[in-house]
Amino acid sequence: MPATVERFPATADPHILHQHLLASGIVILEGAATRSTLDRILTETGASPQQPSQPGTTTATTFGLAARSATFATELLMHPVFTDLAQRMLTDTAIIYYERERTVSIAEPQVSVTQMLCASPGAAAWGLRRQDECHHIAHPAKRESDLGILYAGTDVTRENGAVRVVVGSNRWDDLRDPVPEEEVLVELRKGDAVLWLGSTYFGRAANTTTDETSILLGATVTPGYLRQEENQYLAVPWEGVAERYPTAVQRFLGYYVSRPYGGAVEHMEPLDFLKVKGDWSKYIPVDLI
Repeated sequence: MPATVERFPATADPHILHQHLLASGIVILEGAATRSTLDRILTETGASPQQPSQPGTTTATTFGLAARSATFATELLMHPVFTDLAQRMLTDTAIIYYERERTVSIAEPQVSVTQMLCASPGAAAWGLRRQDECHHIAHPAKRESDLGILYAGTDVTRENGAVRVVVGSNRWDDLRDPVPEEEVLVELRKGDAVLWLGSTYFGRAANTTTDETSILLGATVTPGYLRQEENQYLAVPWEGVAERYPTAVQRFLGYYVSRPYGGAVEHMEPLDFLKVKGDWSKYIPVDLI
């Protein structure tokens, strides 16, 4: 008998969610986003569940969602529960020795990929997979490399493309493969969100309806010392897009130094480098250790 996925209110204590994620690999956050916020994102991206794509196609994936929707980038991507959990689970520290001194260098989480998944009527199933495959993780993972969130942009049902997940698979080794009896189909109301670990097997069920399109809006984050799955500097261009976002969003997208040196430009913090715009009279020397 497959396990169930625990559901929590949007106001749940991140510490409790953290413990359940470690145990099960996945939790549901009910009411994580308002319907009006989701509708605004769908308008910004031009997505419409009332106008489904050609029946029989596979699930359509739109990448670079943080560039296509400012609302997603500044609100859903920065959801306080998601960012809190990302800091808890993916922040890493290292002791750095430099000229007879030892200091602590901190690598904070960064966005790895943002995307919109639209399953039109007749769309085939996809999965099962582990999100952390991009980072060549051996399982069970000694340290998690990915944390993801998927918001339901529409009601998501067993019939129109539920999330497939194998609860507890984050604790498996690489020799164990999932079987159908171990899968759970997760249904969501519009505004609910799924939080899952990159080491957990997940996917999406087929859309067997004739008139319903289901939409999921998602993001995955990874530690600052790992490469992003999606190149955020190209997917979310600086000029005209990222430069308009709040500093917290810019840093989350990767415009910061993962200490001691990861991501530096001319030995400067990227945001400081962009501010001087090539004028070295304004150079800001920084000790990145």
